[in-house]
Amino acid sequence: MRDSELQIDRNCHVLYSTPCKKEILAKIALHYPEAEWETVWEKVQRQYAVFLSDWRTDLGGKKNFHNGVGGTYDCIAIMCYYDVCRDVTTFREIEEMEEKLILPTFRKLKFVDCNKPFWRKLMYKAFVRAKSGCDKWHDYEMTVAPYEKN
Repeated sequence: MRDSELQIDRNCHVLYSTPCKKEILAKIALHYPEAEWETVWEKVQRQYAVFLSDWRTDLGGKKNFHNGVGGTYDCIAIMCYYDVCRDVTTFREIEEMEEKLILPTFRKLKFVDCNKPFWRKLMYKAFVRAKSGCDKWHDYEMTVAPYEKN
């Protein structure tokens, strides 16, 4: 089944990312014979549609910053893969998939001395902005302490 044929409400949901799809297809290829790849992938896609039909509709779709690569919808797709393939996959493989999708963003960050005033102020502003996004979409609860100049 092509991704465009997937029966999901695209007004409030988005599709999993391409890297997520590639990761799931690689795991399917690892555990199943080639003749079954397409069938298993379709089961994962159908499970994704089932999960989203019952899922919250206030996650913000493509406008929400949590819904990019390694975001909310990739996690849902990984859960669908696990649900369909739990007999052949391990928890460690699921962790590896998450590491490949989520951790690259954090690896790009450089370590800085967060105790210096400039970086503290910058981090405070970044977290306040992230909190405003969370408050707007009501998808995550987040609290930010007031900025202290000392």
